Amino acid sequence: METKRLVIAIVVLFVILMVAGMVIHGYCLASTYDAMRANGFSFRSMQDLRHKMWIVWVSDLLYAILFAWIYTRGREDKPWVGQGIRYGVVMSLFTIVPQTLNEYVVYLIPHRLAIHWILAGFITIVIMGLAVAGICKKPAGA
Repeated sequence: METKRLVIAIVVLFVILMVAGMVIHGYCLASTYDAMRANGFSFRSMQDLRHKMWIVWVSDLLYAILFAWIYTRGREDKPWVGQGIRYGVVMSLFTIVPQTLNEYVVYLIPHRLAIHWILAGFITIVIMGLAVAGICKKPAGA
């Protein structure tokens, strides 16, 4: 049963990452990316981006697997909602914030874009924390 819940959690987390990526980057930040492209920022062509999209899917799958696996190794006998929020906050601080700050320093991106990446990533990862905690919570009396 434990493996079944872990696999379900991985699938759900992968879907959350894919949907969030489409909403955040394909919709919410699309005009920002278009303006950057118009001002000479170097992006891949849309055709090349679509051709390499499988790499993003592999990355998201790896992230979902590790995210769920790490959670199941450290969960406690406490309410799952609090654990999920705490785990999401910690993983955001561990992954999203440092990565975005490093990219802000290395690439010529506007500070507002870095802030949007941090906020969107933070929200996504907290939702993922709640999802994995809800799916992989310890059974009552276990």
